[in-house]
Amino acid sequence: MCSRAYSAAFVNADAMGLSLPPLFQDPQLTDVQHYDLTIEVVPSTRTLIGSCRMTVMVTQPTLIAFRFRLRDNLLITGLRVDGRPIPFVRESRTTVRAEFDRPYTQGEVFQLQVDYQGVPVSLGFGSIRFSTRSSGATVVATLSQPWYAYTWWPAKDENTDKATLTFTLITPRTMFAVANGVLQETEDLPNNRRRYRYRHTYPIAPYLVAFAATDYSSWSRVFEYNGQTMPVDFYIYPESDTPSARAQWEKCLPMLRVFSDLFGVYPFIRERYGIYQFPFSGGMEHQTMSGQGGFGESLTAHELAHQWWGDMITCATWHDIWLNEGFATYAEALWLEFRNGSSDLAALRQAMRNRRPPTNGTVYRYDIRDINSIFSYEDVYLKGAWVLHQLRGVLGTERFFELLARYRQQFAYSHATTADFQRVAEEVWGGSMDWFFQPWVYGRGAPNYRWGWANTTVNTKNYLLLSIQQVQPNAYGAFTMPIELRATVGGQTQDLRVWNRARTQYYVIPVSGTVSDLAFDPDEWILKDGSTNEAYRPGPPVIVEMNPAPGVVVAPVRQIDLYFQTPVQINAAQVQLISATHGAIACAFAHDASAQRVRLTPDVPLKPDSYTVRISPSVTATNSGLELDGEYQGQLPTGDGIPGGEAVLPLRVLARDGDVNGDGCTNDTDLLAVLLAFGNDGARAEDTNGDNLVNDADLLQVLLAFGTGC
Repeated sequence: MCSRAYSAAFVNADAMGLSLPPLFQDPQLTDVQHYDLTIEVVPSTRTLIGSCRMTVMVTQPTLIAFRFRLRDNLLITGLRVDGRPIPFVRESRTTVRAEFDRPYTQGEVFQLQVDYQGVPVSLGFGSIRFSTRSSGATVVATLSQPWYAYTWWPAKDENTDKATLTFTLITPRTMFAVANGVLQETEDLPNNRRRYRYRHTYPIAPYLVAFAATDYSSWSRVFEYNGQTMPVDFYIYPESDTPSARAQWEKCLPMLRVFSDLFGVYPFIRERYGIYQFPFSGGMEHQTMSGQGGFGESLTAHELAHQWWGDMITCATWHDIWLNEGFATYAEALWLEFRNGSSDLAALRQAMRNRRPPTNGTVYRYDIRDINSIFSYEDVYLKGAWVLHQLRGVLGTERFFELLARYRQQFAYSHATTADFQRVAEEVWGGSMDWFFQPWVYGRGAPNYRWGWANTTVNTKNYLLLSIQQVQPNAYGAFTMPIELRATVGGQTQDLRVWNRARTQYYVIPVSGTVSDLAFDPDEWILKDGSTNEAYRPGPPVIVEMNPAPGVVVAPVRQIDLYFQTPVQINAAQVQLISATHGAIACAFAHDASAQRVRLTPDVPLKPDSYTVRISPSVTATNSGLELDGEYQGQLPTGDGIPGGEAVLPLRVLARDGDVNGDGCTNDTDLLAVLLAFGNDGARAEDTNGDNLVNDADLLQVLLAFGTGC
């Protein structure tokens, strides 16, 4: 846990009375299984009278003390373990160490009850607030994020240790108390008080535990999904209760359906979802019951999406907060994309334009001592959303949602780090994705592209020539990204994709005709600091065509033609034809500069064997002087977009009509050659059908053709 690495710095901050995250000097290996929390709220004195019974399992060999967090202005009036009074030590303003009267061993479960009371102090974003509304009514509400639960209730308070919850609230009868989970019962008490008992059977992180109490107006709707139903409850200030406000909040019902379709069924379907009005700006995704200070559609979508991303799966550390906030922000855009029943990419593009961030910050939060830094709207919310948008562009929509499904499956009702999410992404991708996560999540900046294009025709075939430069500051390095292109050819569009990874890169792309227009990243999948269309920059030579084509061909082969997309400076010494069996093959070399073609004519036709055509990287383009971009990756044109690569083109010549030795006659010699090689694998002349194995099929081919040409 990262808390171990940062504990010393935060203990010093704690000694100075500063607010700090829930980090202890000595890690304690315990598993809190359940919180039974009771709080009486006394608005007239702004006092809390509380009791919290924690059910805890020991997961280390021995435990003689247990640390929890409760601010020192709240007086501990009693502390018991399994019903027995025990002493405690206040280690700091926020941290208490309960001293056990006997050791507890691994696997044992104990119950620690903390009774307390006092006037709480509001920290952070307003961890607990007593306020008066414009109507004159009192409202009491909590918002503990990130680590301020200790200002109003005692808990272990670590995101990595979730527990179920029973929450009992006692308030004046003029108030209605809202909390997590399902309301089990209400009971009137003496002195004009009322008790509300809630139960939440799903694991919850302590910062997501919340309540609010005031004279709410309320109403309820029902959400149905694939045969399951649950209530959706709304609690609003009477002065805000208008048809328009109700309609705005009730948009969460179609949102629940859209998000259940995209992310899997609502995570707390056995209980409920709800929205309550609270005295904070924005909103807070308290589990099963979101607090909102307004009625905006995107706010409602954001807080609802958190029930999946933040509540069901919670960031393990505050370094990883983008896993909550970036996901919920992208969900705002997904709602706008899918709200009409199908994907609307134009709506998605506009939503992401409206959420475009500056790019000079990191999504990952390195310094988590400052909550304003943790919750940087630009870096965490907006850029975090763009990380997901770009990841969808890389994977494609289907595999992106497969990634989210796997992530949910592996970490549901638990916690995750950025590294955990990257690992799941790599499962879907099929390899390392450091090239994506390092610059976009852990690094700063974004690419700034300059790109140009031109047409060319070689041997009657059309090619699009493309040059791309990345001109962002050197400190940001080069970004590796797939870039979508949309070419207009004969009035029709053709979608293309190139991989870009270098400061300067060149591409030769086969197209169906002359390109009249080209759009760069037309669907806006990439967060860019710029994209400027400029004149095409001539690139290195690449081989666009070979006749016969690389691969398998039937003997005899009398000549090999190589075509380049640009005029080249080349000579015979720079081209070789090599036989796997006989080595270098003597060839006549001819260069037709006007056709951009090189022709190799072997002294004798090529017989059955495996060959390679090798072209030296010292071949240069006449117009740019750049060296050959020759790497062959299974298809033509060659190259990786960067000058300086040898071309090694494979050619497998198979026997015609079983003539293994290529003497023009299928006879005993060919039959004997196949029998002697029988059972061997690999590229051999005796492998007449090119399946890399000499077997019955090759023998049969020789037998069926026996006597041909003799």
